[in-house]
Amino acid sequence: MKRKRFLAIFVLCSVLAMLLGAATTYAQTSLAVISSYQIKNDAGSDMTDGPLMAGATYTVLFEINVGVVPPDTRLSLATPMEKAKGQDVYWNLKNDYPGIDTELWQPGLALIEFDAVEGIAKLTVEGCVPSDYTTERLSNDEYEEYLHFPKEISLVELSLGPDGNLLDERSVEVIDQKIDEYQQTLTEKKDLLQTATIDPTYAKLATKLIALAEDLSDKGYVENAKDLLDTLPSSVAGFPIPVSQKSSLPYVIGIVVLAVILTLFVGLFLRARSNSSFIRQQVDEEAGRLDVLSVRISKIDKQLGGDIDQVKEQLERIIGR
Repeated sequence: MKRKRFLAIFVLCSVLAMLLGAATTYAQTSLAVISSYQIKNDAGSDMTDGPLMAGATYTVLFEINVGVVPPDTRLSLATPMEKAKGQDVYWNLKNDYPGIDTELWQPGLALIEFDAVEGIAKLTVEGCVPSDYTTERLSNDEYEEYLHFPKEISLVELSLGPDGNLLDERSVEVIDQKIDEYQQTLTEKKDLLQTATIDPTYAKLATKLIALAEDLSDKGYVENAKDLLDTLPSSVAGFPIPVSQKSSLPYVIGIVVLAVILTLFVGLFLRARSNSSFIRQQVDEEAGRLDVLSVRISKIDKQLGGDIDQVKEQLERIIGR
């Protein structure tokens, strides 16, 4: 009987502890919230839904709604942005909020503290997204290269004190010029495939090439991904139209060889960046084979021969031939 009572008391205490913990967490997270939030670029356009551009300057207009809080509670605001060109400060208070003493605060710092006083604080923060925010550097003895990844950024972070819990933030995606160019090219090529009347075999190759480009992009090689996409025609007229079954055999053979070469190129490219000389040698050999194939195919189908020449030139450009 005593054991059952002890077990019941233990369970009751555990439930109360969890409820108190949840209540404490709720109390902390409901101290203050960012009740409104808007991002504008230099031209005054609304960029709240993104994406933002690395290296660009933005102004964030926001309001902090502070509830009833314990005495001597401190809040902090932080931004990962760099100072905008020609600006000495990040923050500006737009209303008369008693928790912020504009005579004593330091708006030129990326992190500021203020008293949590019940009410609404209207502020702005202006800064520049770091230009290298979306890049990761790769380097070896022969070359220097950068990977490009879209990343989320919170331009304003509201916390409980300088080292306390994060209370609220707003995230938006950041890209750079290389990512933007790749995304635009990808959209254009996909739209062309959907609207053009294309030979089915070529359409399968183009679809596979797009998938390879997307795989490269996911790994950060957006420039190489765009180079692959650029081997596809830039207009509907550039795609080969369906051909008869009798005359399609050489065409199919050329397409299969081309697909194998492209797959080999991407596989070698991703396999070992440190073995760049070996990769370049292999790609150079395949480009030479493409040259011979182009001459043969051109006698049967000039358009296909031209497409192969374009791919060969693209491979040569990538390896710096």
